[in-house]
Amino acid sequence: MLPSVFTTCIPRGEIQKGELTEDIFAAKIRPVVEGKAPLVYQDAEVFFANTFPTEGIRTLIREVFGRLTGANVGSPIIRLETSFGGGKTHDQIALWHICSRGRPIQGLERFGDLNLIPEKGVQVAAIDGRDLDPENGIFHQDTGITTYTLWGEIAYQIGGIGGYQLLQGF
Repeated sequence: MLPSVFTTCIPRGEIQKGELTEDIFAAKIRPVVEGKAPLVYQDAEVFFANTFPTEGIRTLIREVFGRLTGANVGSPIIRLETSFGGGKTHDQIALWHICSRGRPIQGLERFGDLNLIPEKGVQVAAIDGRDLDPENGIFHQDTGITTYTLWGEIAYQIGGIGGYQLLQGF
């Protein structure tokens, strides 16, 4: 007879203490991009230490970075299709960290071939379409810039104020 799940699986400390908050349970990409996410999502080492290397995330990393490095030929567009809670945002945060930091992330070797990963971070932008607001824009408190379009937000994330102003000149 197999032991019950209650004897073989021990919940994490924050669950046992009743301290699992919605901001930790429901990940969002924007706070990670802005550097304001809970530590479990913001810190790349903590994030990957707490992430199980499923076949899905390993395949995604291989396809994305294989395509970017030219090692693999595949679709330039990848659609993440899972139900609510299926890990889409988690996958996006993983890609963000890998792009931002590159190979130096501790524990990254569990997720695939490090030869596909850039040695150091590259410029990257990440946008949740639900955050876009063409009427009110996205206000960036640290610089006072408000972006109103997808392209404006990408320009701001990649090039800062200068990138956004350059876009405005077109």
